[in-house]
Amino acid sequence: MKRKLGLLLMVLGLAFLLGAVGLLIFNQQEGERAASASAELMPKINAAIVESGNEKPSLSQSHEQLPGVTEPEHPEMKSVEIDGHSYIGYLSIPKLNLELPVMSDWSMENLKIAPARFYGTTMEGNLVLVAHNYKKPFGPIRRLKNGDEVLFVDMENKATFYQVVATDAVAPSAVEEVTAGAYDLALVTCTYGGDARLVVYCDVYDPVS
Repeated sequence: MKRKLGLLLMVLGLAFLLGAVGLLIFNQQEGERAASASAELMPKINAAIVESGNEKPSLSQSHEQLPGVTEPEHPEMKSVEIDGHSYIGYLSIPKLNLELPVMSDWSMENLKIAPARFYGTTMEGNLVLVAHNYKKPFGPIRRLKNGDEVLFVDMENKATFYQVVATDAVAPSAVEEVTAGAYDLALVTCTYGGDARLVVYCDVYDPVS
């Protein structure tokens, strides 16, 4: 009886190990596909930005930096359709040598292609971007530290500069905490175990000053 039980436990352990290895390989393959898709999309994103008529990037101003200017209640970010999907610009993280297209709306299928907007806008100062934690291309955000620079360029070639100011691990249900607008930008992905969400919080800063 003990021998059969031991054999059963060995079989279950082997099955679990093979399943974990299979999941790791699958995630690596998905990450490679996402990285490849982003690399193919970036020239198209840049071409669409140039077609907007603003060939030189302009420095975006946050809503707090424009006293006396009345913003629309819910300002919309310009989006452009490329290869059947809608994009609002791209994210650049110099420390990680990353440039990633950003989709206008999130879904599980969209996140297999690129990071996507979950909530907010650059104009309102409450933009939240989400992505899968593939080793390539978005997983490396866990290496970001306070003071690291993050740049978002929209489809009208307006550049908004951010600095990392905090990182946190929150429960998957902590949606209001992430979307509260306490920070100008939040980058969100899963932790390795998937039981929490890694959030990199950023605030706008002026790179010239």
